[in-house]
Amino acid sequence: MSVGKTAGWTLGGLLLGVLAGFASELFRRQSSATVQQRYVAPEATRTPDARTPAPVPEPAAEPAVT
Repeated sequence: MSVGKTAGWTLGGLLLGVLAGFASELFRRQSSATVQQRYVAPEATRTPDARTPAPVPEPAAEPAVT
């Protein structure tokens, strides 16, 4: 078997594996609620010592151009 044929079979197999991986991710059923519940820590929303953000100051009035 020549080097080119071996390289072709190897690249073809890798491409087929990548496509199979994408297809399995597409066909995997998972609701968005499950994803959020899985990746967001619930205790992060109930932190008693969390500080509220400071209010944003109003922008200064621009001088009138005459």
